[in-house]
Amino acid sequence: ISMASIKQILNSTENRQYALPERKWKYYQEWHHTVFFHWEVPVYFLEKYIPKDLQLDTYSSMAWVSLVSFEVKNMRLRYFPPLPYISNFEEINIRTYVIKDGIPGIYLFSIETNKLIEVLFSRLFIGLPYEKAEIERSGNHLTSQNVKKNHLLGFKIGETASLQKTDLDLWLSERHSLYEICNDKICRFDIHHKEWELLDLNVKIQDIWYEAGQFIINTYPDKIHYAERTQVVLWGKVQT
Repeated sequence: ISMASIKQILNSTENRQYALPERKWKYYQEWHHTVFFHWEVPVYFLEKYIPKDLQLDTYSSMAWVSLVSFEVKNMRLRYFPPLPYISNFEEINIRTYVIKDGIPGIYLFSIETNKLIEVLFSRLFIGLPYEKAEIERSGNHLTSQNVKKNHLLGFKIGETASLQKTDLDLWLSERHSLYEICNDKICRFDIHHKEWELLDLNVKIQDIWYEAGQFIINTYPDKIHYAERTQVVLWGKVQT
């Protein structure tokens, strides 16, 4: 991607709740075939599992947990081209919605990838606690297993349809910060992309089992979203 194209992404900020960081961005990547499974969850299932300096963000007094599965492509550091093996990988994360100092974001219960080198690279250079899972994509079918955590996923993507986005759809998708614990303190990773081009998705779920606090993810989602391709600019972590 050209610097002009990245500038175009950075100039499209109508979907943000807070200003772009003033420091230079560090990474670029593309998210392909993004599937969102969302569950509405009572607050008490999650609140004691959220770091004390973060506040659980709610919609109509309910918390939400989401499983997000996507294929990362063309990941690269600023000023560097993508690296053939490292730059493309699968990712699955389990997240909930939080807010700190008026900035809404996400908090991850788990983040998994199919490449061990990605686990090492991400922990060392980015600071995110990736874990290895056996994630395989074949056409419209995706399966994943993390034996250590007993995580299991299997689904088949069906037809997509246009979606008239609601306030809840925007609340769930337009999050531009990720909060994580770094050396016993809260740090924030800023990201930016144009507004999600969300679609409705018909999907067949064969297997699903994850944990988010006391909430066990083993039921059909309350809401499903799909996006074909999203270009993402990322900044390094900052302590909050």
